[in-house]
Amino acid sequence: MGDGWRGPGRRRKAPQQPGAAEPDTPATGESAEGVSWSITAHDGPDGLPVVEVELTVTREVAARWRLRGLYQEKGETHPDTLTAAHELAEVLWGQGSAEEAVELFRHVVAGRRAVLGHGHPDTLKATSSLAGALENLGEPAEAEQLARVVWAEHARASGEDHPDTLTSLARVVRITLRLGRPAEAEHLARQVLAARERALGPEHRDTLSSRNDLAGVLREQGRLEDAERLYRQVAEDAARLFGPAEPLSLSSRANQAAALAHQGRWAEAERHYRSVVRLRVRSGGEGHESTLAVQNDLAVVLHRRGKAREAEALLRSVVEGRSRIFGADHPATLHSVSSLAATMHHRGNRAEAEALCRKVVAGYERRFGPGDPRTVEARADLRLILENGR
Repeated sequence: MGDGWRGPGRRRKAPQQPGAAEPDTPATGESAEGVSWSITAHDGPDGLPVVEVELTVTREVAARWRLRGLYQEKGETHPDTLTAAHELAEVLWGQGSAEEAVELFRHVVAGRRAVLGHGHPDTLKATSSLAGALENLGEPAEAEQLARVVWAEHARASGEDHPDTLTSLARVVRITLRLGRPAEAEHLARQVLAARERALGPEHRDTLSSRNDLAGVLREQGRLEDAERLYRQVAEDAARLFGPAEPLSLSSRANQAAALAHQGRWAEAERHYRSVVRLRVRSGGEGHESTLAVQNDLAVVLHRRGKAREAEALLRSVVEGRSRIFGADHPATLHSVSSLAATMHHRGNRAEAEALCRKVVAGYERRFGPGDPRTVEARADLRLILENGR
């Protein structure tokens, strides 16, 4: 279909030959990547030998098998095949295989538009998934175009106040803010919040999420006290209604910490960030994307509080984790590398700080070009380190 999708196949490891199992002794092995087996032999009640075989596959392998079967049986663009491709893309995205996930999302969007039409619910679901992935990968311009298409189609089919319309508009709010248009973002954010309060009530999760988004708009406009107060209210309400480890509770608490940090209230920010990190690790693990994001912010606060050694160790871990998930040139990875450079400069290691800054400049130039504001800012940071080292 011209979208670059390579099909459902994937190279696998050569099968290993299982050896004979001793009685009552389990034998285990891996027959292919993501596929493992276990064989246990023992005597049954009647004295005859019993052999038990257990085959285990990962979610990715199961999704690939399903996609391959439907691809061969029904063809590349059959709705069932496209659904299987979308499910595999979501699995890949969840485990950090971002590049292949986006490739699959694009394939599904193109296929569903051709087969089902642009406004079909399944097409809009895939388009929304692609927009969200691009937003997280630091491609907000394309993400905004896709998100506005989804918003317009939902509004046309279901009305301005339908939950699906408001969910898609909330994504437009976040992307618009990321693109540096806070006044427009505030107008849209208040529109979503008012509609959700009318339709869902003040304590619905989506309503609280809209308050969280509005607080983000206020923070970007420099209205830090208002933003911190609203973040705190959302965090307290979400913890009371859904529990302190619920994603909205954690994100709003982390956002409150960020607003505190912007006001120079470092001790309060550190306390909240540590709490969020602890809960993120417990729920998602050390290397999860959301955990790494909060750890990066905590490290910046630690650096500002003079805890440079702890900040350095945490940032090195974050850089490694983000490089593994997103790649070396992803904006999130480069942001962490830049933070590490600042910490190393503060600790007097100017040689490594300079090397890290050069890495950031080169990464932004490759990803966005020499004239991008992020590239320009990275060059300014490099000049600052070079001048201080003279």
